Amino acid sequence: MPQDVLQIALEHHRSGRLLRAETGYRTLLGRDPSNADAAHWLGVLLVQAGQPVEAIPLLERAVAARPEDAGFLNNLAQSYLGAGRMNEAVEAFDRALRIEPTRTETLFSAALARLARKSPQDPGEALALLSRARSAGMESPELHQNIGIALLMSGRIDEAIRALQTAVEQRPDAAEPRFHLGVAYRHAGRAVKAREVLAEAVGLQPTYTRAMQALAALEAEAGRPREAESLLRKVIELRPDSPDAYQALGMVLKQLGRPGDATLAQVQAVRARQAAATHAKPAPKDSGSAIAELEQKLALSPEQASLQFQLAKRASIAPPSQIPASSVTGLFDRYADLFDEHLLGKLEYRAPELIVEAVVATKPGRPLDVLDLGCGTGLCGPLLRPLARTLSGVDLSPAMIDKAKARGVYDHLKAGDMIEMMRRSPATYDLLVAADVLMYLGDLLPAFEAATTSLRPGGLFAFSVETGTGERFTFNPQTHRFTHAKSYIQHLGRIFGFREERLDQVAVRREAGKPVEAYRVVLRLD
Repeated sequence: MPQDVLQIALEHHRSGRLLRAETGYRTLLGRDPSNADAAHWLGVLLVQAGQPVEAIPLLERAVAARPEDAGFLNNLAQSYLGAGRMNEAVEAFDRALRIEPTRTETLFSAALARLARKSPQDPGEALALLSRARSAGMESPELHQNIGIALLMSGRIDEAIRALQTAVEQRPDAAEPRFHLGVAYRHAGRAVKAREVLAEAVGLQPTYTRAMQALAALEAEAGRPREAESLLRKVIELRPDSPDAYQALGMVLKQLGRPGDATLAQVQAVRARQAAATHAKPAPKDSGSAIAELEQKLALSPEQASLQFQLAKRASIAPPSQIPASSVTGLFDRYADLFDEHLLGKLEYRAPELIVEAVVATKPGRPLDVLDLGCGTGLCGPLLRPLARTLSGVDLSPAMIDKAKARGVYDHLKAGDMIEMMRRSPATYDLLVAADVLMYLGDLLPAFEAATTSLRPGGLFAFSVETGTGERFTFNPQTHRFTHAKSYIQHLGRIFGFREERLDQVAVRREAGKPVEAYRVVLRLD
């Protein structure tokens, strides 16, 4: 069964490996330029990377191939919106809504397109779309904020204030809804309240120049020009290319009786406008650079990943897609001397026996070149030795490798990363075994991908993962391990060209007096 390049690219895309995803999509388009899925997802990736103009031809091609796909139309509309082509964005969103009238994402985005376009009828139409999104089940601070903006643009000030108050209550740590609420209070003639809310917005986000400038206007109107000058100078420090800030500063300086400084500010405003009109736009980034930059922004450094993992153990915070290597190495270095006694004695650990039993049931028929992934102290080694022509092991923990060497059953042992070892060993092994190892990884695509590199055709990938629910994987903050859904394992097997030899549920050990359920999996590379 050949590998499914599209599905592999989508998994890379979903997990933030964006350059790998781009390569997959472009590979498919190189083989077949009419591949609508590849064109669509590459277009989506380019929009995400801030390249909507480059995305438009791809998304138009996808929509031409599937004109009734509301998702394709929605993403084409997003690319038009990003490129500033408002009329086309509105039209594409409307086409998508004719196909799926209750899709909340499209209703919301269609409303935003109208608010950005600002035609006379747009605020009312945006309000109707946002109301439909709410009726369809959408409920968020962003929804209430944009309802407030639409009401404000429609002149319905009191209703706008109520909607924006709801947005602030739902996002008390966010500056933007407070800014819009301050603007609404100002339109209502409630200057004191507007000043209070705008000051809160600046306090929450000290670089929020729109809120600073609005607050400066209120200070000037209230006869506090010095406070207004201070705010406007901060705006100019943050945005030295802002003609509006210089213009406002000139008016405040005139109010302060400093005509020379006021004239200079006005000259700077003119220069800023001229620079904006004549300044050449920077050379556009090529798509590869833009995607690489986005991937880098999304990636966590080792320190950030470790911090995120520590937070995830204590609170409902999303963990990294795998447990940081430093955490795993440190844990098992400390645990090496007690590992066997604890697993076999107290936890009744049976994963090695269960996995090797399943491998034997496939009737290999000849000695195999075997790699024991995450071999630990080598518990699998004596069980694998009768099957092996050569037996190798790899583990992150040097202390564990020392214990495995003492068993005297492995031909080769190495301290290091198992995925890197597989990648550096093309078509080397007939059997890869990972007993209770993949539970330290959430995202298993890199492991599957490396396994296809390392295995010879017909080779076996045998492993266990703790049973989980959902679509993919879940971090368990109590055990500090991941669980995996059966459907996720089967999906990865299919897209990488594996045939399922065994996938059943077994108890691999006991914790807190209860059996720990796992999937025992044996896959064959076709």
